[in-house]
Amino acid sequence: MARLEALLAPAADGEPLRDAIGGLAAELGGAILWLDGRNASIALVAGSRAVAVQVLLELRSRSELGVLVSSREGMGGGAPASISVLEHVLSFLQTAVPGVVVRYRSDRDGPIRQAAAA
Repeated sequence: MARLEALLAPAADGEPLRDAIGGLAAELGGAILWLDGRNASIALVAGSRAVAVQVLLELRSRSELGVLVSSREGMGGGAPASISVLEHVLSFLQTAVPGVVVRYRSDRDGPIRQAAAA
């Protein structure tokens, strides 16, 4: 099962971020569900094998935006559809939200526990 995490900062709160997340869902062709004012879930189908992928976006304290991409795609096979979705999400958000940068990616930096301890 693929589980890819990323952390972006600084992420502006409020309407601009909600607009960006809405635009992201539209671009991905996914269904968006606002869990509350700061957290959203986007469900979509990705890749040539029609893999069901879920993207969770969580605005955390200190203006950090957590991104979690999960699917049933096997990590042993490299999870290409899930990684493609993560890359698309990060690219879109860096363009749509001025000044935001990727601070952490689990596929690049390892488990988040290591990043938090550093």
